[in-house]
Amino acid sequence: MKTTIAAAAFLIFFAAMACDAQETRPSSDEPYPVVLKLGETFKICLSGQLVCPATGPICDDLKVAAPVDTPDGLAFEATGPGTTLCSAANPSGMRRVFRIHVRKQEKR
Repeated sequence: MKTTIAAAAFLIFFAAMACDAQETRPSSDEPYPVVLKLGETFKICLSGQLVCPATGPICDDLKVAAPVDTPDGLAFEATGPGTTLCSAANPSGMRRVFRIHVRKQEKR
């Protein structure tokens, strides 16, 4: 009886942890959040968010982020403060959307 109760408690604990983890991760239908500093790049292929090679990049506001080629493949570079949506496609044509937020430069 004690073993059954312990096993049930164990399963409930891990099920609750799995639910919490799902709530904090964006689904594949939601834009993947990316926070960058001015000049930083987000390397799409290294992020694991898209099967590479990534192609067909699109950014809504090039004053905030722009697609660039890097030795590690396609990336989005932070060009100015603000938030914009960017996307890229994988070889099968599936598109992944990224919400790029570029922080303002901090004054020193």
